[in-house]
Amino acid sequence: MSRTTARRVTTLTLLAALTLSACGSASGEEGGSEFRFPVTATIPTLDPHVSPSGVVAEIDRHIFETLVAYDTALVPQPALAEAWETEDDGATWTFHLRDDVTFHNGDPLTAEDVAASLNKWKRTTARAQTFMGESEFSVVDDLTVELALDSPRGDVLDQLANPLQFAAIMPASVIENAAAEGVTEYVGTGPYEFVEWAPDQHVHVARYEGYVGSEAESDGLSGKKNAHTENLYFDFITDTSTRFSMFLAGDYDVVDVNADQLPQVEAQTDVDIATQLATGFNVVFNMQSPIFSELLNREAVAAAIDADDFMLAVVSDPELYRLNPSYAFHENEVWWSDAGSEGVYNQGDSEKAAALVSESGYDGEEVRILTSRDYGGVYYDSAVILQSQLDAAGFNTSLVEYDYATLIQERNSLTGWDVYTGAFIVPSTPSQLLYLTPNYAGNEDPGVAELLVAAASAITPEAKAEASAALETYLWEQLPVINVGDSYEYIAVRNTVDGIDFFDGAAVLWNVDVDH
Repeated sequence: MSRTTARRVTTLTLLAALTLSACGSASGEEGGSEFRFPVTATIPTLDPHVSPSGVVAEIDRHIFETLVAYDTALVPQPALAEAWETEDDGATWTFHLRDDVTFHNGDPLTAEDVAASLNKWKRTTARAQTFMGESEFSVVDDLTVELALDSPRGDVLDQLANPLQFAAIMPASVIENAAAEGVTEYVGTGPYEFVEWAPDQHVHVARYEGYVGSEAESDGLSGKKNAHTENLYFDFITDTSTRFSMFLAGDYDVVDVNADQLPQVEAQTDVDIATQLATGFNVVFNMQSPIFSELLNREAVAAAIDADDFMLAVVSDPELYRLNPSYAFHENEVWWSDAGSEGVYNQGDSEKAAALVSESGYDGEEVRILTSRDYGGVYYDSAVILQSQLDAAGFNTSLVEYDYATLIQERNSLTGWDVYTGAFIVPSTPSQLLYLTPNYAGNEDPGVAELLVAAASAITPEAKAEASAALETYLWEQLPVINVGDSYEYIAVRNTVDGIDFFDGAAVLWNVDVDH
């Protein structure tokens, strides 16, 4: 059995154990008054439409809901929409809303709220703009909304279910009062309602007593949400060592664990350890940079990257990564492809890289690598190993370091940096790839845009496979981004906690039941 296969079995088995624990505790009884969860980065906003931060999504999924939600197989399931149908081969989509849903302010959910929410999401989210074009959601009646697209799309449900910068539904009145930088009233329909955001300290949410959710079995982000625990606190603890020390001291019942910390928790009889597939790691070029607008320099970086050395530097444990040239996880059989990667991926050839650097005419300009020490240091560690590999190729590099919230702002500005590396949540379809959206990293290549449209329009498995191979081939030729590998992470959970789950590397806490 290969390491990849063995790791996959271990991961699924351990996460299944956590999920079974959740099912066993679904009695409806309250599971304690408070649960505190340490998150790995500070946040600039709590507007789920605006921020691509995984921490924002991790918090907001407890407050806001979507029309459809992913199960663990990445299949969209009913959420606020109880049913839908499509016509014209996928050009027109009609969604029928549940009639028993209320917002945290007591108002009933209506089609007006849904249309206003999703049209705001479209205006503020690049991938929504890309897939919807000039189209918008419209009100059919009080509980029905329609999306009439210019052309058929096969990925509408996936776009609406994507958990990052997600299509959250909020009252139309909140959207009307929103500032340009996002909403400041956090009113949703989820199992928890917003109480307080203390910047750099925590976000506090409390059980919404009026919540009526799905009766389907809890599965990923779909199904039953029990809200056993009255209060959830998401504490901003950005330093890895601090989070771990606080876990050992009993301040937290769950924590991410690196390879060096693993022996300490393995020795504790009251702690269970799960391994979960977490994120993909990518190197993203600022395509407006004078250095990396030159293809030869991007080819030099691809030649310089040793993917094994890169990933090992980030996770410190050979059991916590696998190599992967694709933008999709191996488990995503419809979209995974290694087309075009042969001879380009994982070269680790500094001499070839140096020759390409010389050919490009590069004359020693500073290559600025954008990074942050937040999120457990994985962004910083990946930047340090990239710097080492680029220095060996003859680039003159420096690290430009910010807290993660500021990093997002700087990354979007397209000034002050040339290349960025770090973790990305891996979506279910290529049209949701954050780093290929037009306003991300200055990638305005019409060839990429055309191939993304073709992928989004593909309906059959055969058409999707063909579209995926074409996109992958083009990306490995033009190199706006370089896929490096996939990471896993260890999660330590005290056995006094039932019902905790993880999806896309982020916590799902609505079924948590704590027995202290």
